[in-house]
This record gives sequence, structure tokens and C-alpha cells, in this order.
Amino acid sequence: MSDLTISHTLSGDGTLLEIAIDGRLDIETAPELRQFFLTHMPAVQKVRLDVSNLSAVDLAGMQLICSACRTALAGTISFHFSGKLGGCVQEAIGTVGLQRHTTCKHNANNPCIWCGGLN
Repeated sequence: MSDLTISHTLSGDGTLLEIAIDGRLDIETAPELRQFFLTHMPAVQKVRLDVSNLSAVDLAGMQLICSACRTALAGTISFHFSGKLGGCVQEAIGTVGLQRHTTCKHNANNPCIWCGGLN
């Protein structure tokens, strides 16, 4: 059994997908979330991802979320975090040095989601 739980709701008009992930998002569990993104994101206009209940996240998990954001932006889907970035997420941001960056070249040089942008 996986250490990652993915729950989601779709708005009544089918345009907003709200996703909450709990547990560990790491190299072992990232493929589950990747498959979820591939299956559900193409059909919506907006995605809100809640990572506030993650207990752990590694670079693979962060890269997956970044990739999903880039894919969404390329397909004109808005991609946002909802809720608060949990302690393990904030720690991971600091560990990889993202807190020093302010913009994302893939988002027309607007603030990166990891640095508080697109919220």
C-alpha cells in the first residue's frame, strides 16, 4: 500500500479540479501522482493543489509538481497551490535553494509557485 493519498473534487461545471495529497510524495510515490495528473488535468481549466498535509517531499516530488505546473501553463490551465505549504514542503524549498529565486522562465517570468507565485 502506498504512503500517498490523493483525493480530489471537480467543480459542478467541470472546470476546476481541486487535489489534496497526504503522506509522502517522493521518488517511490511520485508515479501515482503523475498518473493522476495525466488522467485528470487535460479536461479542466484550473487546478488547485493542496500539499499542506504532506509528511515528506523529496526532489522527485517537487520536480513532478513543477512539471505539472509547466504542463498546465503550456495548455492554458491555471495551476495554483491552495492551503498552506506545510513544514516539510517549506524545508524542501530551502534545501534545494528555491527560496532565492523569484521568477519562473516557464511562467512568463512571473513568480514561481514554490516562491509564492500563482496563488
